[in-house]
Order: sequence, then structure tokens, then C-alpha cells
Amino acid sequence: MCEAQSAQYSPAIQRGNPLLNLAKDHYYLSELLERKVLSSENGPILGVSSDLVVSLEETNPHVIALVIRRKWRKRKLSAAWEDVARISQKEIVLKRDAEVIPFTEAGLSPSRVLLRNLLLDKQIVDVDGAKVERVNDLHFVRLNGSLVLDFVDVGLRGMLRRLGFEDAAVRFAKWFFDYDLKDRFIPWHFVQPLADFDRLRLQIPQSKLQALHPADLADIIEDMDVRERAAIVDSLNQEVLAEALEEMDPKVQVAIMRGLEPEKAADIIEEMSPDEAADLIADLPQDTANGIFRELAPEYSSKVKELLEHEEDEAGGLMTTQFMALSPDQTIVDAFNYIRQHANEMDVIYYVYVVNDQSQLLGVVSIRDLLSHEIFTPLGQIMTTRVITAHVDDSANELANLFAKYGFRGIPVVDEKNRIQGVVRFKALLDILAPHLGK
Repeated sequence: MCEAQSAQYSPAIQRGNPLLNLAKDHYYLSELLERKVLSSENGPILGVSSDLVVSLEETNPHVIALVIRRKWRKRKLSAAWEDVARISQKEIVLKRDAEVIPFTEAGLSPSRVLLRNLLLDKQIVDVDGAKVERVNDLHFVRLNGSLVLDFVDVGLRGMLRRLGFEDAAVRFAKWFFDYDLKDRFIPWHFVQPLADFDRLRLQIPQSKLQALHPADLADIIEDMDVRERAAIVDSLNQEVLAEALEEMDPKVQVAIMRGLEPEKAADIIEEMSPDEAADLIADLPQDTANGIFRELAPEYSSKVKELLEHEEDEAGGLMTTQFMALSPDQTIVDAFNYIRQHANEMDVIYYVYVVNDQSQLLGVVSIRDLLSHEIFTPLGQIMTTRVITAHVDDSANELANLFAKYGFRGIPVVDEKNRIQGVVRFKALLDILAPHLGK
């Protein structure tokens, strides 16, 4: 997977984008703004170009209209892009019969946006490189008379181009450092704008951010300012946001939760693993935590409160209570039926713990064991009875030694009567130890 793409030459030459095969020319937004706009060849000057209106209905936005700012007047004009006859380095010339009408942003339909206002100097998410970038310029191609946005320029050259220093800077870098100053482009289909999110959400049924790995999405949200964070949080579905929250820095988790209504915060937390939820709630101010608890489902709330009774860096505080426990007389078929019905609720699905009527741990069966025997075999016949366990007050270091020695993906936690209380996942332990490892 790439970050922002690098190219020494125009993306029209570098990329091989199918849009470019038929293109006769390409432009940067910086070349189209603040240019004199003439009503026709040798006609009067109407004003200067101030923005472009694009349609979000296409995969790549098409320019629909040119917005013109009139000198000494606040009122703006617009002309359909199809009425542009010629573009030069200093001016944009309209066709003689072009219709020029007054322009107001309020008159735009939800599918049409002002491009400069939306993107230029704004932050966007590169969903391929999974990072936040700042837009320095935009690249267009001309295709069958239309102007199509294909790349976002996030490189230094884009900024230098807008300042008018690009050619001089490129020559100097080559002469003095023997270095080719490269462009950095992101294809539009990898771009998620962050500005004007309410309008964009109408046009993008499922945000491109939804497809990111939760850890990548967490990194991106951590890099955003408060306003952008709020917009993203509001746009993501609860399950996706919950998975991302589990990967975030605790300070960011707290900031997000404090900005939500208790009911919505509770809905999101209920999508999290109880152990992760307990860690998050433990970091919240007491009044915020109390408000969330009032909205949580009673059964889920009791699980979280039980985990909060233990120290965060002990087995009792690290374990999850979402695991599978079955009786020894249940069969492999029963186990698979249970997995099928409850997999979405379980944090540990690679082990089935075998218990008696008092929840005392008798043995463990791995997924490999389930797949290696006849389907009607009772779990008691195939379980491993020599089970490595931890106690609720075992420290993180003691747990780390067990994981390192035995290589398990999860270790059951039992009380003094060998009753299973939960399971510590390796991931939960890593979240505690990673800061001390310099990660």
C-alpha cells in the first residue's frame, strides 16, 4: 500500500489512470484561480475566478461551473464550465453566448460543492496510506470537454506552485543538492475530505473511513483537531467507532466520550469488549461515568462494574468475560452451534473452556481439536485437562511470563475455588506492556 504517490512529472504521464488516456490537457487548481475572466475573446473583464463548483455524483468529481468574483463588489457570478472557451496562463475566456448568472452558495444542491472551499488548505484522509494530509493543490484532466478532478496534491511542490516558486525551487534543488523535487499525489478514490462533512455524508453513503483497519482509523482520529474529530465520530457507525476507540490513546478516548451525550456514549461502549470498556470508563470523570452507567444495559453494566473492581494491571482487570464455557457432555456439534450463535459477542473464540455446574474449570478445547474429531464427540473426551491458569490478582509481568512460556493466545483466570472468571487475551496484556517496551 502506498502513501501519497510520488512522481517527478505530471501525474498524467506517471499514473496510467484510465481517465488520462483520452485527456488533451491537465491543470492544477492554482492555475485556474485568481485569473481574469473575460466574457468573450477581447470582451470585457467580468472579474476573477474564485472557485469551481463540482458534482460529487461521479466517481471522480466533474467541474460544473466557474465562480467569478467581481472587483469591488461582494456579489459573485457563475458560468457553466461548458461555456469556457479558452484557458491561458493569465486569463479564462468564456464563449460569446455564455450565460453568466448571479451565484450564491445557498443555491447549490447537496450534490454540488465549492471545491476550493472544501479542499484547498484543508486536511483530508489518505485512506490508502491511512494518514491525515494537508491539501496544497488539486490536479485535473480535461476529458471530452469536461474538467475532472483525479488527484490531490499534498507535496511541497504543490505549495511552491501556488506561491509561484515551483520552477525556481526545482532548479535550485537539482543544482545545489542534485535532488529531484518530486510531486506527491493521492488518487481521488483514496481521499476522504474532512471539511463540510454534513454535506459530504449525503453523497457518500458509507464513509471511506469505515473500510480502514481500526488501528489505522484510531491513528487518524488522534491526529485530528476537536472539530474534525466530532464530525468523524458523528459519521461513523457505532461498531466501527467502538473498534477504533479500543485502539486509541486513553486521553483521546476520554475526550471523545466527554463530547457525547450519555445515551450515545453508552451505545458505543456496548459495542466494545467489557474489558476495554472498563479501562475506558475507569479513565472518565466520575460524573461522566455515572451518566454512561445509567444508560448501559443492566447485564453489560454489571460485567463492566465487576471488572472495575480489579486493578487495571492485574489479571482481574485485564480479563474479558466474553468467552465460551460449555459442559463436558456437550458435543462438538453443540460447540459449533454455540459459536455460530454467539461469535459476535465473544472476545475469545479460539478456545472453548469446559466447566462443571459450579463453573469450575475442567479442561480446554481448541478450535483445532473441534475440527479434528467426529462431530458428535463429547467435549469431555477431547479436552486438555492440564490447563495453565492465572489468578485474578496475578500481575501483568506474571501473565507475560505465562504467555512467553506457553505461547497461548488466551489464558483463563480462576478464583481460589478454580471457578473461571474470565480470560486474558494477549492483546490486552500487550496494551499494558507496550508503553514500557518503547512501542
